[in-house]
Amino acid sequence: MKRLEAAFAVILILLSLTAGVSAHSPVLTGENQGIDHAFSVQDPVKSWAFYGTFPDAGSVSYYTFDLQQGDRVWFSVFTPTRDAVYPEAVLIGPGVEDAGELFPGVSVPAGSGYLVIPGTKPDHPEYEPFTPAANYQWMKAEYIAEVPGTYYIAMVNKGTNAGNYGLALGFREEFTLAEWIMIPLSIGNVRVWEGSSQAFVVGFPVFIVLFGMVYLFRFKKEPLPLHPETIAGSAGGLLYLAGSGFMLVQALMALMKTGFAGSFLVTAIFILIPLVMGVLILRYMMRPVKYRGAKLILLGVLGVVVWGGYVVGPVLVICAGLKLLVDGIKQKEG
Repeated sequence: MKRLEAAFAVILILLSLTAGVSAHSPVLTGENQGIDHAFSVQDPVKSWAFYGTFPDAGSVSYYTFDLQQGDRVWFSVFTPTRDAVYPEAVLIGPGVEDAGELFPGVSVPAGSGYLVIPGTKPDHPEYEPFTPAANYQWMKAEYIAEVPGTYYIAMVNKGTNAGNYGLALGFREEFTLAEWIMIPLSIGNVRVWEGSSQAFVVGFPVFIVLFGMVYLFRFKKEPLPLHPETIAGSAGGLLYLAGSGFMLVQALMALMKTGFAGSFLVTAIFILIPLVMGVLILRYMMRPVKYRGAKLILLGVLGVVVWGGYVVGPVLVICAGLKLLVDGIKQKEG
């Protein structure tokens, strides 16, 4: 088996290993302080990860959703740091029996009850393989609705500082096409939410691409020709490598806090697949092979599937492949 065919085989094997894994759809919430400004969740059964911010001590953020009788709602709360905030959750809705000491400032609509779920300060962070990140888990809760109607989860900051919190809601793993495609960019926003500087999040891939392009087109022993397809394909391939490198850096930073976790295998797969793809793409740019255009298009489509190349990378690679296909057709017709 040729080396390129073997590389494709590796990609397909790694893709098959990811078939059984699951992840939350990430959403950064805005101003949802006050029950009248509650963040509306259209499908509370679907698996979401809401990344919110407590603007100050004692602040309360709200999430609202509708449940039918017998619907199960599951949620957990996490934070990127241990000492900034102290989250507590309050489930509010019809048929909920009042339980727990209600924090001052939490609004309960008429006809609804409340269930206070206190947070327990965790000793150690847990490794999250998809972002990847080290998160502190404060609570997990589940509730089966007995009465249909509108429900709320109020997130309360019982700490003395402002800070960030995360609310994982739902258990059914599914994504719309748009959500899946945009996950790499959403994760970039999550990095800033976790505390990384925006300059680093944006600058890392920009630096890799600029450095790589200067080498490939200027200092390489046999520089690449400045054609639209070589520029687009090379930039796309470098974005695949940058995405893998950035994920590796984040995984190592998280593992330094949590210690080694078996779920790192999932992260490793999402690092290796774009890495192999990026190497293949750059190889095709430097050494033309048979069916190069079609192979680039395939690698671009697969890049979207595995969150490679920050969305832009796969688009550039597909464009390069299409340009090569069109040029090939014109040559045959000429």
